[in-house]
Amino acid sequence: MKESHISEMRAFNRWYTAMIGVLNRKWMDGDLTLPETRVLQAISMKDGITAGEIVPLLHIDKSYLSKIILRFERAKYLTKRVSAADARSYQLHLTALGRREFEKHNQMTNEFVRQMLEKLPAAECEEMIQCMRRITEILGKVE
Repeated sequence: MKESHISEMRAFNRWYTAMIGVLNRKWMDGDLTLPETRVLQAISMKDGITAGEIVPLLHIDKSYLSKIILRFERAKYLTKRVSAADARSYQLHLTALGRREFEKHNQMTNEFVRQMLEKLPAAECEEMIQCMRRITEILGKVE
């Protein structure tokens, strides 16, 4: 392993996270952090998902996820129901308010990406997307 590969990957990660604003306290100048937005997305994609399913999906700390779920309950973004399969766990369901909040953040993120991609020539945009697919394919082997 070349040390330069480690340096290059870390430099890219720092550049990209700064570029898209991941380090900002609130994601896309909204009311939620990026992890909170991702949790809303996970629940939106699979109604009835459990916290135990979200942890490996997002690679998120259990206690941090618990705090997010509690915040969402207080904000009336989700409801919890005891799982029929395992009474020790809860299924998470977005409320109408939670769905609206997720859609708001989803639309803001889509618009941010749209504006970024519109600045690129079509050929470069296509090349970048192909590179992203390849990175996902390669790094998917180390998970």
